[in-house]
Amino acid sequence: MKLQSIQILRGLAAMLVVVYHIRAMEMLAIGNNGLSETPFLNGFVTNGYAGVDLFFVISGFIMVHVTQGMRSGIRSSLDFLFARVTRIYPLWWLFAAIMTGMFFLYNDFGLGEGWSRVSQGQPLLPFLIKSFFLVPQNAHPVLGVGWTLVHEIYFYLAFTLIILLPRRFWLWVLLGWGGAIAAGTFFGLTKPFSADIVSLIFYPMTMEFIMGAVVGLLVSSGVAWRSGMLTLVAVFWLMASLGLQGVEDDQLMMWGRVFWFGLPCTLLVYGFATLELNRRQAWLIPAGIGALVATLGILGFNLTEAAPFSQRLDALIVSLIVGAIAAAIVFWIGWLGGQAMPDRIRAMEPGFMRVHGALARVGDWSFSLYLCHPIILAPIRIGFAELSKVPALRPLFQTGHAGPLDNIVLYATALFATLFVAAMTYRFIERPMIVVFAKTRSAIFRREQPKPLGRVAP
Repeated sequence: MKLQSIQILRGLAAMLVVVYHIRAMEMLAIGNNGLSETPFLNGFVTNGYAGVDLFFVISGFIMVHVTQGMRSGIRSSLDFLFARVTRIYPLWWLFAAIMTGMFFLYNDFGLGEGWSRVSQGQPLLPFLIKSFFLVPQNAHPVLGVGWTLVHEIYFYLAFTLIILLPRRFWLWVLLGWGGAIAAGTFFGLTKPFSADIVSLIFYPMTMEFIMGAVVGLLVSSGVAWRSGMLTLVAVFWLMASLGLQGVEDDQLMMWGRVFWFGLPCTLLVYGFATLELNRRQAWLIPAGIGALVATLGILGFNLTEAAPFSQRLDALIVSLIVGAIAAAIVFWIGWLGGQAMPDRIRAMEPGFMRVHGALARVGDWSFSLYLCHPIILAPIRIGFAELSKVPALRPLFQTGHAGPLDNIVLYATALFATLFVAAMTYRFIERPMIVVFAKTRSAIFRREQPKPLGRVAP
């Protein structure tokens, strides 16, 4: 069963990454225009890369969730691996090929300096082969966001081996796996970037997959303790991490982000999953309103990642207090309404579920959104630069121009374009592929009903 609440978290994770990259594009455009201006969105957006941490936790959770009832053994392992490989690679190959074509066009058909920068000096053909097959190397894949899929594939391969064992052993295997990663750090095997197999195996962010899988085991065993309150705690904990973490460094890219973002994301996945399984999604309303108010507060202070820690802390405290008050007011109104006019409160449920479903649809698009957005953002930046050459259009298209209008137009255009392309890709390419490979999987493994494994790739 696909959990709609988890799909909402997938959509949130994708949007965090997209807005983070739009901000990066904005900063690049301002510099290219020879201007100096603070980016339009700061605050938590400076840490939008944390969407990847949320993706990893969700992946671990879903791997356990979708294998409930699956028998251990070689057949089940191969069944699982086929589902995951066919879920990741076809769409990845499509967008990686498009990005490769763009690099050829813009870099003298593979002979320009751009290729050398992207491949970190590696020969072109080996770099592309490793990129397309998501093999670790001393550079990001040709489509940069694919570095996360390198970790996804590694996790799927490891989980394929775990499925060979009876489910009662999974928790101990996962704990042992996490212990091995910690030991690798002690022996100096942990690196800020997984450039080879050893550094991939001991990369700390694998702990986020493991934590998500442990949550999956807890949830599948029926544990649902204080789901509502823990969801509220997780929401504000994650908001605090997003608002407080400053400039990136090597420590953050290793264990730092596991503690800053992995832990609250793990609690968030637990809360969202158990609330839906126990039909208590109403808790998501005060949590969502509180997060929205806190987000507006953090954005309102407009502090960059380079701002002094004391300033970021003060802004965060004020924003979280206001957000907590908003959540408490919504909770109190809901409680009073449930006591005084329960019929009216129940009448609001269809509207809430429509919003819930709409947000979940963004989660359905999230893999396409994650892969397509870097490709969409590049021509948008170039197009804005060309349009800004027309004097009458500069207030709209010259990024860094006086006033916020150019920034608003940039963000609105980028968000609309990426979401539209993602929706169309999902509708006409990704979803048909899911159906075709589900039928193929059913025929190969003689499953009674074709059913694709959960949509978990970022």
